Amino acid sequence: MAAGPSYVNLSDSKSDEETWLRGPTIYGMEFFDKHCHFGNEVELTKANLDHLKSQVNDYKPQIPYYVCKMGKTTNNLTRGKMTFNKEYTEEHLKNYLTVPTTIPITSNTNAWVGTRVRINKVATGHAVITTNWPDVVMGAEIKDGDICMFCFYDGTRELGCFVTRLSN
Repeated sequence: MAAGPSYVNLSDSKSDEETWLRGPTIYGMEFFDKHCHFGNEVELTKANLDHLKSQVNDYKPQIPYYVCKMGKTTNNLTRGKMTFNKEYTEEHLKNYLTVPTTIPITSNTNAWVGTRVRINKVATGHAVITTNWPDVVMGAEIKDGDICMFCFYDGTRELGCFVTRLSN
C-alpha cells in the first residue's frame, strides 16, 4: 500500500471545518490508517477523525476496521444489504466465508442492537450481509451519508461483527 498525503483538506466556503479524505486509493500516514480499510471515499470531519482515533487507540483489531460511507442501497429497509469490497473480502474475510453463514452483529449507536445476519461471498468476490441487515440499519439509526466502522472479530467459534456510526 503506497503512502499518500496524511490528509486532504476539503474545506470550502460553506464551512471553516477542516476535513480529511480517505478511500481505497487515498492513503494516509496517521497511526490509525494501518488499522483501517476504507471501502469507499469518505470525508472525515474532526469529530469523525477523533472518534476513529479513539476507537483505534482503545482497540487495535486483528482484522482491520472497515470504514465506509453508507449509501441508499445499504440503507434500503426492504431490500437493504451491506457489501464489502473485493480487496477487503479477499484479504480478511474469505477464510470465514467458505459457505454462506450467519454471524452475530451488534451496535451500541444510540440504541443497543444485537442480531444475527447472513453473510456470504458472492460470485463477484464481495462479501455481502443480507438477512436482518435492515434491522441493524433501523436499530443503529444509520442514514444515507453516515460513516460507519465495522469491526470483524474472530469469536470463540465464529466470525462476529460490531458496527458503529462515527460521530457526525
